Amino acid sequence: MAEFVSSFITGFQDVVSSDLPKRLPGVKILNLFDGLIHYKYDGDSRELEKIIYFNNTFFVLKTMKGKGLNFHSLVGALCSGKNYFLVNKGSFRVRFQQENQFAKVDKNLTRRVEEYVVRNSRLTLDRLSPTNEIWFSIRREGFAFCGELISKREFTEKNLNKGELRPEIAYLMCCFAKLQKDDVVLEPFCGYGAIPVQLAKRFSCQKIYVSDIDEEKVNALRIAVPELVEGQGPHTAQGPEVDLRQADAFELTHIQDNSIDAIVTDPPWGLWENIPDIEDFYDRMFISFKRVLKEQGTMTILTARTVEFENAVRNAGLSIHDSLHTLVNGKKASLYVIARSETTWQSTK
Repeated sequence: MAEFVSSFITGFQDVVSSDLPKRLPGVKILNLFDGLIHYKYDGDSRELEKIIYFNNTFFVLKTMKGKGLNFHSLVGALCSGKNYFLVNKGSFRVRFQQENQFAKVDKNLTRRVEEYVVRNSRLTLDRLSPTNEIWFSIRREGFAFCGELISKREFTEKNLNKGELRPEIAYLMCCFAKLQKDDVVLEPFCGYGAIPVQLAKRFSCQKIYVSDIDEEKVNALRIAVPELVEGQGPHTAQGPEVDLRQADAFELTHIQDNSIDAIVTDPPWGLWENIPDIEDFYDRMFISFKRVLKEQGTMTILTARTVEFENAVRNAGLSIHDSLHTLVNGKKASLYVIARSETTWQSTK
């Protein structure tokens, strides 16, 4: 089986290791690190491009483990034998990365790799604008690899509106929520629609309540994401029933008491919006959520305001069942699963 390495957003390694076998039947995970997974897969490598949370994906040429790893030993290991290149046409350049930062190395080392690739492939050298890249990467966990970059997700925050959630984070949030088939799910701060789009496209929900207090955003969402409008009506094999409307998350008058299985949401953080007291905001939010949530229901919530959020969880008499730390638009954030049941409260600070 061919070996691959793929990178993903920090903090979600357990989510990725659980979800990937569902998306790629037959995959065998070899190593798992924060933001990186090393695995074997015998299927069509083009299927890897469909994994929404993969950023860079490499066809593995060589791996090494241990202390004191360096580029000289990794290059030596690669050049000591022949290798098969998955993409064997076009041009290439060589790049070196140390702990997620590109590094400068001795020019003779670079030339050694370049000469090796030219001799063992049909690739031609182009240091300025190549069609392919060969990476040497050393991580702090004592793992290093050389790989041929076969897929790169060209996506940055420049593509987003201010405060808009990246689609891969929205998807991973839904995975972290451990949604069950035919759940009734609520997203009351839908904004530009990242979370409900993933719910409608990739999860077997029975019904999704989607709302935001900003009517302009709701109307824009109707136009931009036809899946949410087409889903209006009874639940079908093609998708869940969707209730999309303008509504105040503190009221939710259109939702009955104890009718929601799961809430998955990214409420305002009070960093860009005018929210004088974010803890009071969370207090009011939890009062509303507790009314509509079933007794065994859960809330999966993303925030950068961890201290205020955890205080509000305590004030509401709720429990943190799980949490992880990540980066959103370069800012530290935490994702929580909150429930009613009384468990030992664990601070994530």
